[in-house]
Amino acid sequence: MIFARHLSFVTAVAVVLCLPLPLAAGPMADKSAEAEGLLAMGDEQGALAAARDAFAAAWDSTTNLVINETTLISEPASGYGIYNPRPNEKFKQGEPVLIYVEPMGFGYGNPGEGLYSIGFFVDLKVTSDTGEVLADLQNLTELDLTSRYPNREFQANLTYNLDGIPPGKYVLQTTLRDKNSAKFGSFENSVEFVE
Repeated sequence: MIFARHLSFVTAVAVVLCLPLPLAAGPMADKSAEAEGLLAMGDEQGALAAARDAFAAAWDSTTNLVINETTLISEPASGYGIYNPRPNEKFKQGEPVLIYVEPMGFGYGNPGEGLYSIGFFVDLKVTSDTGEVLADLQNLTELDLTSRYPNREFQANLTYNLDGIPPGKYVLQTTLRDKNSAKFGSFENSVEFVE
């Protein structure tokens, strides 16, 4: 009899463990469901606002900066997504290296008067193609933007002048450190300097 009760308890636990558990709801799921409901009722503006809130919840939940895009460019970008990729990674000695980058998940500062600030400290590490660290520069430059809207689209033009570097292949590792949160993100670009 005791064995039968024990077996029934084990069977009941096994059945419970096999049942699918409901997904945990949260701000993103709630706002997504709200957006779908508003869209179904024809409230397109409300649906877009709820979808924006769901995106903001995902944004705020990131633990580090997300680098959405990074590429070598021919000239400075004129805006978000408005850039011309460089045809290759070869540079003449003394030619500046231009990089386009789109960080995401950053925080916002409050400089007053209803404004939002976005900002990053930029670090650069230069390594040879064999992995030898040639330079490790902290706070090389800063990137800043002040806006009346908490922009999610932020693009940066980085310009590195590596005068005196000998011909060869190198890896440029850039780290962006958010001024308004503890988040950071790194990315790499390969370059080759030729005579």
